[in-house]
Amino acid sequence: MEKKFVDNDVFTFRVFLNGDLDNIRIPVYTPPFPQVDNAEKLYEQEDIVREAYFTPERINELKQMFIRRITENENPFRIECIDRDGGYNVTEDMLFTINKKSPSV
Repeated sequence: MEKKFVDNDVFTFRVFLNGDLDNIRIPVYTPPFPQVDNAEKLYEQEDIVREAYFTPERINELKQMFIRRITENENPFRIECIDRDGGYNVTEDMLFTINKKSPSV
């Protein structure tokens, strides 16, 4: 049996981690590097520290920390509707049905 397309609205959402969950600051204290006078050399020093400090073991620790922060938060997401459209070729079984009364607009 061929399924028929039905009228529809489409709401497209973008989901972000809440701002307080998406990053942390990690100070890495080192002996002084030689003073440099150009940005390229500064970036090279930053790369040296980043590659030396953030080992696979530290990366795994960070993953676990972020997972804990997310799972311990009741709603770790900021959800925004970024587009509203309609009229796509979808069948009735593809529609999300809202179980409570929708407010009239």
